[in-house]
Amino acid sequence: MVTPHSRAPGDPGRQRLTVPLLLALALLSASAPFSIDMYLPALPAIAGDLDTTRPMVQLTLSGFLAGLAVGQLIIGPLSDSLGRHRLMLLGAAVALAAAVLAATAPGIGWLIAARLVQGFGSGACIVLSRAVVPDLAEGEKAAKAFALLMTIQGVAPIIAPVVGGFLSGPVGWRGLFWILAGLAAVQLAVVVLVIRESRPPEERSPATVRGILGNYSYVLASRGYRGYLVVFSFSFAAMFSYISASPFLMQEQLGLSVQAYAVMFAVNGVGLIGGSMLNNRLIGVLEVRRILLVALGILVAASLALLLVVVVYPSLWLIMALLFVAVSQNGVILGNATALGTGLVRERAGSASALMGFSQFGLAGLVSPLMGLGSDAGVTMALGMVVGSLVALSGALYAGRVTAGRK
Repeated sequence: MVTPHSRAPGDPGRQRLTVPLLLALALLSASAPFSIDMYLPALPAIAGDLDTTRPMVQLTLSGFLAGLAVGQLIIGPLSDSLGRHRLMLLGAAVALAAAVLAATAPGIGWLIAARLVQGFGSGACIVLSRAVVPDLAEGEKAAKAFALLMTIQGVAPIIAPVVGGFLSGPVGWRGLFWILAGLAAVQLAVVVLVIRESRPPEERSPATVRGILGNYSYVLASRGYRGYLVVFSFSFAAMFSYISASPFLMQEQLGLSVQAYAVMFAVNGVGLIGGSMLNNRLIGVLEVRRILLVALGILVAASLALLLVVVVYPSLWLIMALLFVAVSQNGVILGNATALGTGLVRERAGSASALMGFSQFGLAGLVSPLMGLGSDAGVTMALGMVVGSLVALSGALYAGRVTAGRK
Protein backbone atom coordinates (compact mmCIF):
# COMPACT_ATOMS: atom_id res chain seq x y z
CA MET A 1 0.00 0.00 0.00
CA VAL A 2 1.33 3.45 -0.91
CA THR A 3 0.86 6.12 1.73
CA PRO A 4 0.25 9.78 0.79
CA HIS A 5 3.92 10.54 1.49
CA SER A 6 5.46 7.47 -0.11
CA ARG A 7 6.48 6.88 -3.68
CA ALA A 8 4.81 4.32 -5.90
CA PRO A 9 6.89 1.78 -7.85
CA GLY A 10 6.52 3.78 -11.04
CA ASP A 11 7.51 7.09 -9.42
CA PRO A 12 10.25 8.87 -11.42
CA GLY A 13 12.15 9.47 -8.18
CA ARG A 14 12.90 5.74 -7.90
CA GLN A 15 15.58 3.82 -9.73
CA ARG A 16 14.15 2.04 -12.77
CA LEU A 17 14.28 -1.75 -13.18
CA THR A 18 16.59 -1.71 -16.18
CA VAL A 19 18.52 -4.64 -17.63
CA PRO A 20 21.82 -3.36 -16.12
CA LEU A 21 20.19 -3.22 -12.69
CA LEU A 22 18.77 -6.76 -13.10
CA LEU A 23 22.21 -7.98 -14.17
CA ALA A 24 23.67 -6.38 -11.04
CA LEU A 25 21.02 -8.02 -8.83
CA ALA A 26 21.60 -11.38 -10.54
CA LEU A 27 25.33 -11.09 -9.87
CA LEU A 28 24.62 -10.55 -6.17
CA SER A 29 22.34 -13.58 -5.99
CA ALA A 30 24.81 -15.74 -7.94
CA SER A 31 27.36 -15.62 -5.13
CA ALA A 32 25.77 -18.62 -3.38
CA PRO A 33 25.82 -21.14 -6.28
CA PHE A 34 29.36 -20.10 -7.17
CA SER A 35 30.49 -20.41 -3.54
CA ILE A 36 28.85 -23.84 -3.21
CA ASP A 37 29.57 -25.50 -6.56
CA MET A 38 32.95 -24.11 -7.57
CA TYR A 39 35.03 -25.63 -4.79
CA LEU A 40 33.31 -29.05 -4.62
CA PRO A 41 35.86 -30.76 -6.94
CA ALA A 42 38.63 -29.61 -4.57
CA LEU A 43 37.22 -31.14 -1.36
CA PRO A 44 39.61 -34.14 -1.39
CA ALA A 45 42.56 -31.80 -1.94
CA ILE A 46 41.48 -29.65 1.03
CA ALA A 47 41.37 -32.73 3.26
CA GLY A 48 44.88 -33.72 2.23
CA ASP A 49 46.40 -30.24 2.36
CA LEU A 50 44.97 -29.38 5.78
CA ASP A 51 45.53 -32.91 7.12
CA THR A 52 41.93 -33.42 8.17
CA THR A 53 39.04 -35.84 7.65
CA ARG A 54 36.30 -35.90 5.04
CA PRO A 55 33.53 -35.10 7.60
CA MET A 56 35.47 -32.03 8.75
CA VAL A 57 35.82 -30.84 5.16
CA GLN A 58 32.08 -31.41 4.64
CA LEU A 59 31.51 -28.99 7.52
CA THR A 60 32.87 -26.22 5.29
CA LEU A 61 29.78 -26.74 3.10
CA SER A 62 27.42 -27.12 6.08
CA GLY A 63 28.86 -23.95 7.63
CA PHE A 64 28.28 -22.00 4.44
CA LEU A 65 24.66 -23.20 4.16
CA ALA A 66 24.03 -22.33 7.82
CA GLY A 67 25.42 -18.83 7.32
CA LEU A 68 23.38 -18.48 4.14
CA ALA A 69 20.13 -19.31 5.93
CA VAL A 70 20.82 -17.20 9.04
CA GLY A 71 22.09 -14.26 6.99
CA GLN A 72 18.83 -14.07 5.09
CA LEU A 73 16.70 -14.35 8.23
CA ILE A 74 18.54 -11.48 9.93
CA ILE A 75 19.27 -9.12 7.04
CA GLY A 76 15.84 -9.38 5.35
CA PRO A 77 13.73 -7.79 8.12
CA LEU A 78 16.58 -5.41 9.02
CA SER A 79 16.46 -4.05 5.47
CA ASP A 80 12.73 -3.31 5.84
CA SER A 81 13.73 -1.04 8.74
CA LEU A 82 17.15 0.29 7.70
CA GLY A 83 16.97 0.24 3.90
CA ARG A 84 18.61 -2.04 1.34
CA HIS A 85 21.75 -0.30 0.07
CA ARG A 86 23.91 -0.02 3.18
CA LEU A 87 23.20 -3.64 4.07
CA MET A 88 24.09 -4.69 0.50
CA LEU A 89 27.45 -2.96 0.93
CA LEU A 90 27.93 -4.76 4.23
CA GLY A 91 26.99 -8.17 2.78
CA ALA A 92 29.33 -7.86 -0.21
CA ALA A 93 32.17 -6.60 2.01
CA VAL A 94 31.69 -9.48 4.49
CA ALA A 95 31.65 -12.01 1.63
CA LEU A 96 34.89 -10.50 0.27
CA ALA A 97 36.68 -10.55 3.62
CA ALA A 98 35.53 -14.11 4.33
CA ALA A 99 36.70 -15.37 0.91
CA VAL A 100 40.16 -13.90 1.58
CA LEU A 101 40.19 -15.56 5.01
CA ALA A 102 39.21 -18.89 3.41
CA ALA A 103 41.94 -18.58 0.79
CA THR A 104 44.57 -18.03 3.50
CA ALA A 105 43.13 -20.36 6.17
CA PRO A 106 45.94 -22.13 8.08
CA GLY A 107 43.71 -24.96 9.28
CA ILE A 108 40.31 -26.58 8.89
CA GLY A 109 38.83 -24.68 11.85
CA TRP A 110 39.66 -21.35 10.25
CA LEU A 111 38.24 -22.54 6.94
CA ILE A 112 34.94 -23.65 8.52
CA ALA A 113 34.63 -20.30 10.33
CA ALA A 114 35.43 -18.41 7.13
CA ARG A 115 32.78 -20.35 5.23
CA LEU A 116 30.18 -19.63 7.91
CA VAL A 117 30.88 -15.89 7.61
CA GLN A 118 31.01 -16.11 3.81
CA GLY A 119 27.56 -17.71 3.84
CA PHE A 120 26.23 -14.90 6.01
CA GLY A 121 27.50 -12.27 3.55
CA SER A 122 26.18 -14.19 0.55
CA GLY A 123 22.81 -14.64 2.27
CA ALA A 124 22.57 -10.87 2.73
CA CYS A 125 23.30 -10.34 -0.98
CA ILE A 126 20.67 -12.88 -2.04
CA VAL A 127 17.84 -11.65 0.16
CA LEU A 128 18.44 -8.00 -0.71
CA SER A 129 18.69 -8.62 -4.45
CA ARG A 130 15.26 -10.27 -4.31
CA ALA A 131 13.78 -7.52 -2.13
CA VAL A 132 14.72 -4.73 -4.55
CA VAL A 133 12.39 -6.03 -7.29
CA PRO A 134 9.08 -5.60 -5.40
CA ASP A 135 10.37 -2.24 -4.16
CA LEU A 136 10.52 -1.01 -7.75
CA ALA A 137 7.80 -3.00 -9.53
CA GLU A 138 4.59 -4.90 -8.98
CA GLY A 139 2.21 -7.16 -10.87
CA GLU A 140 3.28 -8.39 -14.30
CA LYS A 141 6.29 -6.05 -14.37
CA ALA A 142 7.64 -7.64 -11.19
CA ALA A 143 6.94 -11.13 -12.55
CA LYS A 144 8.85 -10.32 -15.75
CA ALA A 145 11.73 -8.94 -13.69
CA PHE A 146 11.89 -12.08 -11.56
CA ALA A 147 11.71 -14.25 -14.71
CA LEU A 148 14.71 -12.43 -16.19
CA LEU A 149 16.49 -12.56 -12.84
CA MET A 150 15.96 -16.33 -12.62
CA THR A 151 17.18 -16.76 -16.22
CA ILE A 152 20.45 -14.97 -15.44
CA GLN A 153 20.82 -16.75 -12.10
CA GLY A 154 20.35 -20.11 -13.79
CA VAL A 155 23.66 -19.74 -15.60
CA ALA A 156 25.68 -19.82 -12.35
CA PRO A 157 24.97 -23.45 -11.31
CA ILE A 158 25.95 -24.56 -14.84
CA ILE A 159 29.19 -22.60 -15.02
CA ALA A 160 30.42 -22.99 -11.44
CA PRO A 161 31.11 -26.79 -11.39
CA VAL A 162 32.78 -26.60 -14.81
CA VAL A 163 35.03 -23.73 -13.74
CA GLY A 164 35.86 -25.49 -10.47
CA GLY A 165 36.63 -28.76 -12.24
CA PHE A 166 38.98 -27.16 -14.74
CA LEU A 167 40.74 -24.78 -12.34
CA SER A 168 41.02 -26.86 -9.16
CA GLY A 169 44.14 -28.54 -10.58
CA PRO A 170 46.02 -25.52 -11.97
CA VAL A 171 45.23 -23.01 -9.19
CA GLY A 172 44.44 -25.33 -6.27
CA TRP A 173 41.66 -24.94 -3.73
CA ARG A 174 43.16 -21.72 -2.37
CA GLY A 175 43.13 -20.28 -5.87
CA LEU A 176 39.42 -21.06 -6.16
CA PHE A 177 38.75 -19.02 -3.03
CA TRP A 178 40.81 -16.16 -4.45
CA ILE A 179 38.55 -16.31 -7.52
CA LEU A 180 35.52 -16.12 -5.21
CA ALA A 181 37.17 -13.15 -3.49
CA GLY A 182 37.48 -11.48 -6.89
CA LEU A 183 33.80 -12.16 -7.57
CA ALA A 184 32.89 -10.60 -4.20
CA ALA A 185 35.02 -7.56 -5.07
CA VAL A 186 33.10 -7.16 -8.33
CA GLN A 187 29.83 -7.45 -6.41
CA LEU A 188 30.96 -4.73 -4.02
CA ALA A 189 31.84 -2.46 -6.95
CA VAL A 190 28.46 -3.13 -8.58
CA VAL A 191 26.60 -2.18 -5.38
CA VAL A 192 28.54 1.10 -5.26
CA LEU A 193 28.25 1.97 -8.95
CA VAL A 194 24.94 0.52 -10.18
CA ILE A 195 22.48 -0.05 -7.34
CA ARG A 196 20.78 2.75 -5.41
CA GLU A 197 18.58 2.67 -2.33
CA SER A 198 15.16 1.28 -3.31
CA ARG A 199 13.33 1.69 0.00
CA PRO A 200 12.90 5.35 1.00
CA PRO A 201 12.84 6.28 4.73
CA GLU A 202 9.12 7.03 4.81
CA GLU A 203 8.31 3.42 3.83
CA ARG A 204 10.52 1.74 6.45
CA SER A 205 9.28 -0.04 9.54
CA PRO A 206 10.54 0.94 13.03
CA ALA A 207 14.19 0.02 13.57
CA THR A 208 13.53 -1.74 16.87
CA VAL A 209 13.53 -5.38 17.90
CA ARG A 210 9.76 -5.26 18.18
CA GLY A 211 9.49 -3.58 14.79
CA ILE A 212 11.79 -6.10 13.12
CA LEU A 213 9.96 -9.07 14.65
CA GLY A 214 6.74 -7.40 13.61
CA ASN A 215 7.93 -7.55 10.00
CA TYR A 216 7.78 -11.34 10.12
CA SER A 217 4.39 -11.28 11.84
CA TYR A 218 3.07 -8.96 9.14
CA VAL A 219 4.31 -11.23 6.34
CA LEU A 220 3.11 -14.49 7.87
CA ALA A 221 -0.31 -13.01 8.54
CA SER A 222 -0.93 -13.09 4.79
CA ARG A 223 -2.51 -16.42 3.90
CA GLY A 224 -1.74 -15.90 0.24
CA TYR A 225 1.93 -15.32 0.98
CA ARG A 226 2.03 -18.49 3.09
CA GLY A 227 0.65 -20.43 0.14
CA TYR A 228 3.28 -19.09 -2.26
CA LEU A 229 5.97 -19.72 0.36
CA VAL A 230 4.96 -23.39 0.26
CA VAL A 231 5.06 -23.34 -3.56
CA PHE A 232 8.54 -21.82 -3.63
CA SER A 233 10.01 -24.08 -0.94
CA PHE A 234 8.56 -27.44 -2.00
CA SER A 235 9.09 -26.98 -5.73
CA PHE A 236 12.75 -26.28 -4.91
CA ALA A 237 12.75 -29.35 -2.62
CA ALA A 238 11.51 -31.43 -5.58
CA MET A 239 14.42 -30.13 -7.67
CA PHE A 240 16.87 -30.74 -4.80
CA SER A 241 15.68 -34.35 -4.66
CA TYR A 242 16.96 -34.62 -8.22
CA ILE A 243 20.20 -32.79 -7.40
CA SER A 244 20.94 -35.00 -4.39
CA ALA A 245 20.00 -38.43 -5.77
CA SER A 246 20.69 -38.21 -9.51
CA PRO A 247 24.50 -38.76 -9.26
CA PHE A 248 23.91 -42.16 -7.65
CA LEU A 249 21.06 -43.08 -10.00
CA MET A 250 22.81 -42.02 -13.18
CA GLN A 251 26.34 -43.18 -12.42
CA GLU A 252 25.96 -46.21 -10.14
CA GLN A 253 22.66 -47.68 -11.35
CA LEU A 254 22.46 -46.59 -14.99
CA GLY A 255 26.19 -46.56 -15.78
CA LEU A 256 26.82 -42.97 -16.92
CA SER A 257 30.39 -41.74 -16.67
CA VAL A 258 31.23 -38.69 -14.57
CA GLN A 259 31.64 -36.64 -17.76
CA ALA A 260 28.34 -37.85 -19.25
CA TYR A 261 26.54 -37.06 -16.00
CA ALA A 262 28.03 -33.54 -16.02
CA VAL A 263 26.71 -33.06 -19.56
CA MET A 264 23.24 -34.27 -18.53
CA PHE A 265 23.29 -31.94 -15.52
CA ALA A 266 24.27 -29.02 -17.76
CA VAL A 267 21.52 -29.85 -20.28
CA ASN A 268 18.93 -29.78 -17.49
CA GLY A 269 20.38 -26.45 -16.40
CA VAL A 270 19.81 -25.15 -19.91
CA GLY A 271 16.22 -26.41 -19.62
CA LEU A 272 15.85 -24.39 -16.41
CA ILE A 273 17.01 -21.26 -18.23
CA GLY A 274 14.72 -22.06 -21.17
CA GLY A 275 11.78 -22.33 -18.79
CA SER A 276 12.58 -18.91 -17.38
CA MET A 277 12.83 -17.40 -20.87
CA LEU A 278 9.52 -18.95 -21.93
CA ASN A 279 7.92 -17.67 -18.74
CA ASN A 280 9.11 -14.15 -19.53
CA ARG A 281 7.38 -14.31 -22.92
CA LEU A 282 4.14 -15.74 -21.50
CA ILE A 283 3.75 -13.04 -18.83
CA GLY A 284 1.40 -10.42 -20.21
CA VAL A 285 -0.21 -12.96 -22.53
CA LEU A 286 -1.51 -15.18 -19.72
CA GLU A 287 -2.24 -14.46 -16.08
CA VAL A 288 0.79 -15.17 -13.87
CA ARG A 289 -1.18 -17.44 -11.53
CA ARG A 290 -2.41 -19.50 -14.46
CA ILE A 291 1.13 -19.90 -15.81
CA LEU A 292 2.24 -21.03 -12.36
CA LEU A 293 -0.54 -23.63 -12.06
CA VAL A 294 0.19 -25.07 -15.52
CA ALA A 295 3.91 -25.39 -14.69
CA LEU A 296 3.11 -27.07 -11.37
CA GLY A 297 0.71 -29.45 -13.12
CA ILE A 298 3.45 -30.42 -15.58
CA LEU A 299 5.91 -30.90 -12.70
CA VAL A 300 3.47 -33.21 -10.90
CA ALA A 301 2.76 -35.21 -14.08
CA ALA A 302 6.46 -35.55 -14.95
CA SER A 303 7.30 -36.62 -11.38
CA LEU A 304 4.54 -39.25 -11.30
CA ALA A 305 5.62 -40.56 -14.72
CA LEU A 306 9.22 -40.68 -13.49
CA LEU A 307 8.19 -42.75 -10.46
CA LEU A 308 6.35 -45.18 -12.74
CA VAL A 309 9.36 -45.48 -15.07
CA VAL A 310 11.97 -46.09 -12.36
CA VAL A 311 9.77 -48.78 -10.78
CA VAL A 312 8.54 -50.56 -13.92
CA TYR A 313 11.06 -49.88 -16.70
CA PRO A 314 14.16 -47.86 -15.65
CA SER A 315 15.16 -46.67 -19.11
CA LEU A 316 18.03 -44.16 -19.15
CA TRP A 317 16.59 -42.09 -21.99
CA LEU A 318 13.07 -41.98 -20.56
CA ILE A 319 14.42 -40.93 -17.17
CA MET A 320 16.59 -38.22 -18.72
CA ALA A 321 13.68 -36.88 -20.77
CA LEU A 322 11.34 -36.74 -17.78
CA LEU A 323 13.98 -35.08 -15.61
CA PHE A 324 14.50 -32.43 -18.28
CA VAL A 325 10.76 -31.68 -18.36
CA ALA A 326 10.51 -31.59 -14.56
CA VAL A 327 13.59 -29.44 -13.93
CA SER A 328 12.60 -26.98 -16.67
CA GLN A 329 9.34 -26.18 -14.84
CA ASN A 330 11.27 -24.66 -11.95
CA GLY A 331 12.39 -21.92 -14.30
CA VAL A 332 8.71 -20.93 -14.41
CA ILE A 333 7.68 -21.79 -10.87
CA LEU A 334 10.36 -20.15 -8.72
CA GLY A 335 10.19 -16.72 -10.33
CA ASN A 336 6.39 -16.56 -10.43
CA ALA A 337 5.98 -17.84 -6.86
CA THR A 338 8.45 -15.17 -5.69
CA ALA A 339 6.69 -12.41 -7.60
CA LEU A 340 3.20 -13.41 -6.44
CA GLY A 341 4.23 -14.02 -2.82
CA THR A 342 6.28 -10.85 -2.30
CA GLY A 343 3.70 -8.86 -4.26
CA LEU A 344 1.12 -9.58 -1.56
CA VAL A 345 3.35 -8.10 1.16
CA ARG A 346 5.37 -5.50 -0.75
CA GLU A 347 5.54 -3.31 2.36
CA ARG A 348 7.81 -5.95 3.97
CA ALA A 349 9.51 -7.39 0.88
CA GLY A 350 12.81 -7.92 2.73
CA SER A 351 11.20 -10.10 5.36
CA ALA A 352 9.18 -11.96 2.71
CA SER A 353 12.31 -12.65 0.69
CA ALA A 354 14.16 -13.74 3.85
CA LEU A 355 11.55 -16.33 4.76
CA MET A 356 11.54 -17.69 1.20
CA GLY A 357 15.32 -17.99 1.15
CA PHE A 358 15.48 -19.58 4.61
CA SER A 359 12.77 -22.13 3.85
CA GLN A 360 14.33 -22.85 0.45
CA PHE A 361 17.75 -23.79 1.78
CA GLY A 362 16.49 -25.17 5.09
CA LEU A 363 14.15 -27.62 3.38
CA ALA A 364 16.83 -28.51 0.83
CA GLY A 365 19.16 -29.31 3.71
CA LEU A 366 16.58 -31.75 5.11
CA VAL A 367 15.88 -33.35 1.73
CA SER A 368 19.51 -34.11 0.90
CA PRO A 369 20.13 -36.74 3.62
CA LEU A 370 16.67 -38.25 3.06
CA MET A 371 17.71 -39.07 -0.51
CA GLY A 372 20.33 -41.44 0.87
CA LEU A 373 17.94 -43.54 2.94
CA GLY A 374 16.50 -45.81 0.26
CA SER A 375 18.29 -48.70 -1.42
CA ASP A 376 17.11 -47.59 -4.88
CA ALA A 377 18.23 -44.01 -5.63
CA GLY A 378 15.80 -43.69 -8.55
CA VAL A 379 12.72 -44.58 -6.50
CA THR A 380 13.84 -42.35 -3.61
CA MET A 381 14.45 -39.43 -5.97
CA ALA A 382 11.13 -39.84 -7.75
CA LEU A 383 9.21 -40.13 -4.48
CA GLY A 384 10.85 -36.92 -3.23
CA MET A 385 9.90 -35.15 -6.45
CA VAL A 386 6.31 -36.41 -6.31
CA VAL A 387 5.81 -35.32 -2.70
CA GLY A 388 7.48 -31.93 -3.26
CA SER A 389 5.51 -31.18 -6.42
CA LEU A 390 2.15 -32.23 -4.93
CA VAL A 391 2.67 -30.09 -1.81
CA ALA A 392 3.75 -27.16 -4.03
CA LEU A 393 0.62 -27.52 -6.19
CA SER A 394 -1.54 -27.63 -3.05
CA GLY A 395 0.11 -24.39 -1.87
CA ALA A 396 -0.66 -22.68 -5.18
CA LEU A 397 -4.31 -23.80 -5.13
CA TYR A 398 -4.65 -22.57 -1.54
CA ALA A 399 -3.03 -19.20 -2.35
CA GLY A 400 -5.24 -18.77 -5.39
CA ARG A 401 -8.36 -19.48 -3.36
CA VAL A 402 -7.60 -17.09 -0.50
CA THR A 403 -6.53 -14.28 -2.86
CA ALA A 404 -9.35 -14.75 -5.37
CA GLY A 405 -10.42 -11.41 -6.78
CA ARG A 406 -7.35 -9.58 -5.47
CA LYS A 407 -5.29 -7.75 -8.10
